[in-house]
Amino acid sequence: MSFLLSANLFEDQWSFIILRDMLLLKRATIKEFKSSREKIDDNTLSKTLKKLINNGYIEVLDISLNPIINRYIASSKGLSVLPLLMELYLFSCNEFDEATLSPLEINFKKDATQNSALLKDTIIKEYHNFTQELKTVSVLN
Repeated sequence: MSFLLSANLFEDQWSFIILRDMLLLKRATIKEFKSSREKIDDNTLSKTLKKLINNGYIEVLDISLNPIINRYIASSKGLSVLPLLMELYLFSCNEFDEATLSPLEINFKKDATQNSALLKDTIIKEYHNFTQELKTVSVLN
C-alpha cells in the first residue's frame, strides 16, 4: 500500500522535474521553475507546487499574497527523494545520445558513475548551504 501511495504522488513528471530543479539546479522561484527546458505551464506548475506542499515534500520559504515572489525549498522529506531522482536522472543520461545532453547532464553522468554516494552527499551539502542562504536573506528582508 505504501508503494502505491508513493507512486500516486509521482504519477506525473512535473513533481520529479520540480524536485530535480530544486535539488540539482538550486531553483526556488516560479520564474526559475518556468525557465526549465521542459516548459511547464502556469496551471500545471501551480497544481504541482500545491501537491508537493500538501504532501510535505516542499515548503514555502516566504509566504506572500503574490505567489510569483514566493520561494520554495525541499523539505527533509523532499530531500529523501534524492536517491530516486539521481537514479532516474542517470538512467535518462545513459539512454540518450551524449550529443543531446547538456554540460550539466554530462558532468552529472560522469560524477554519478564514478562515485554516486559522494555525489549524493555533495548535492545534499550544497543544497543545505543554498537553503541556509535563502533563509538568511529572508530574515534580513
